[in-house]
Amino acid sequence: MRSLRVLGLFLAAALLFVPAQAGAAKPQAKNVRQTAGPIRAVAMDGSRVAYMASDRRVAVWNVATGKTTVIKGAYPRKGSGFGSGTGEVAIAGKRVALITRFVTGNSQQTQEHLYTATLGGGARQLGKLTNHYTNPQDGEPDGGLSDGTWIAGAVGSGNTLAVSTWSSQNSVTSHERLSLVTPTGLHTIATGPGAIVATSASDGHIAVFRSTVAWPAENVSPATAVPTVGIYSTSGSLLHEIALEPSAREIALSGNELVVLTETIQQGSLVATLQVYDWTTGALMHVWPVALGRGGRGLAVHGRFAALEGPDRLHLVDLTTGKDVSIAPASLSGPALGPRGLVYASTLLVRRVPGSSSSCRRRSCPRGSARARPRPRAWRGRARSPRR
Repeated sequence: MRSLRVLGLFLAAALLFVPAQAGAAKPQAKNVRQTAGPIRAVAMDGSRVAYMASDRRVAVWNVATGKTTVIKGAYPRKGSGFGSGTGEVAIAGKRVALITRFVTGNSQQTQEHLYTATLGGGARQLGKLTNHYTNPQDGEPDGGLSDGTWIAGAVGSGNTLAVSTWSSQNSVTSHERLSLVTPTGLHTIATGPGAIVATSASDGHIAVFRSTVAWPAENVSPATAVPTVGIYSTSGSLLHEIALEPSAREIALSGNELVVLTETIQQGSLVATLQVYDWTTGALMHVWPVALGRGGRGLAVHGRFAALEGPDRLHLVDLTTGKDVSIAPASLSGPALGPRGLVYASTLLVRRVPGSSSSCRRRSCPRGSARARPRPRAWRGRARSPRR
């Protein structure tokens, strides 16, 4: 009998111990957080991990105390009948910002709601419902011209929550705004084409990735030929601009470092790199190759470490040496890094042995014919931290 593999997604917040010298220790689980279903988005600030489940419900897990707080309100149900759902989540201290996103139809009609909440309180909607389309472009089946209103780029760190909003007509933008998320509304700090899309925040600075790659829609045309990154203060001052290669796909900010994931095709093979800049000067300090495979995503950076997902595996990279370690299966949520460690979603594979009422993990199951089934309520997470 052929065995059928069934995968489940679980939140993993694990302290990953990585020696300061070359190499990395094996993962050692420290904390486990069980959840009721797959995780779609993860963010971390200090010891707090905000995560969005597949039903768009958001909770905050404190890995230091083990306490979990669910963000209250009817927000997961608003628009849930419209289409399939994804979203974004960001956390700064005890404040959370979240975007619920619902997509339907061949035109990829998308509606978004933005909410904010304080731990222990309910979600409050900010701004208006957005509605946009990405219509296929003649002669370019993998590209689309996008029309409508947008909200994306929820980022958080310390005391800062920020987001970008804009409108588009045939992918030409207008009414671009970079705004702080406050408990009562959005406070605009920058306007114009350079204000989209907020992508990362660190130490009171906001990195804006000025590229259609950062839009929450796939294959927006025309692609930005020369993407740039703008670093803003929370008052809206533009502190520095860095021109990137057209192959830039993801960015992340940590302290004075800006890390950029690039992907190019060379002789039929994908070549991915992490470029490390000192954003205060614009100097390119390191370029490290990463063995990702096509489709790297979810770049996160803290201190000397970067975490990112390839199509199959989660990678941890030492930005001072270029050491690249594959540490876990890839997931749908992307990783998060902070002073407490690495947070990521991974998979749990189980099999049920015929004639037995108990489930077991795949690696511990007897060999032979077996039918794989999901283990009931087998969603969980764990935490790791870099060793200094």
